[in-house]
Amino acid sequence: MMQLSVRLVPIDDATLVIALTGELDTTTRPVLAAFLDPLPRSPVMHVLVAAGDLWFCDLNGLEQLAATHDALLAKGGHLAVAEPRPPLRRLISLMSEQDQTFFPVFASMAEALASAGVAEYRTEAPPGGAYRHLPYMRPLPRLQSGGRRLRTRREPSLAFQAGGATTREAPAASPVAPVPSGGSLAPLVERSRMLRRQAFDQKQTLARRRATAVEARSLLHTTLERCDDNLTAIRSNLVQARAVASLGHLRVGSLKLPTSFRLNGG
Repeated sequence: MMQLSVRLVPIDDATLVIALTGELDTTTRPVLAAFLDPLPRSPVMHVLVAAGDLWFCDLNGLEQLAATHDALLAKGGHLAVAEPRPPLRRLISLMSEQDQTFFPVFASMAEALASAGVAEYRTEAPPGGAYRHLPYMRPLPRLQSGGRRLRTRREPSLAFQAGGATTREAPAASPVAPVPSGGSLAPLVERSRMLRRQAFDQKQTLARRRATAVEARSLLHTTLERCDDNLTAIRSNLVQARAVASLGHLRVGSLKLPTSFRLNGG
């Protein structure tokens, strides 16, 4: 089953970055449409799609992106795709040859942000690797020869208080991405939750139907086996009946022969 992950990164009130991970086709298009369709009615003017982790995209996905681009273009904005993979870049290039107003493509997110009028936008790189739109995995702890675990990250330091008691220092709060004013993303989040609930309900319904179909198939096989057994028994009874009929005919013939003989002889 194909899956699509959508992550919203607001830059300012007029610019929104949408990071896509997975596959975009007919099945997953409604998931993306739930986020893109309300944007033309919101203050957002520029939508930048980070497609570096989009493994597959067909014409249905491009139609959804093009529809959002046309709607934003009507109010002075645009939609752009950044860091697409080579197959997606070739597909967009073919579509651009037929439609001159097709959404633009940029090799890097910095170029896409510059096209939206964002002069500079920097984020702190996560520890352990570069930013790749996906959560990074913390390495497992290593063991020494004696079985003791080596610490792979710095533990919180201990601070001594009065009386000899020790307490741990509270970790620094991580920066929170800005949220557009006016709560324009709230309907998108609610729509996404509703779609996830509907998908879960449909999955449960399909599971129940599959269980019913399996049970009906098992019952059908059992009934077919019983029919075969009954047919075999009927054939066996028919053979026995024919044998009994033939034996009775011979006995009747053997009893009548002496009587007929006596009548002819007299």
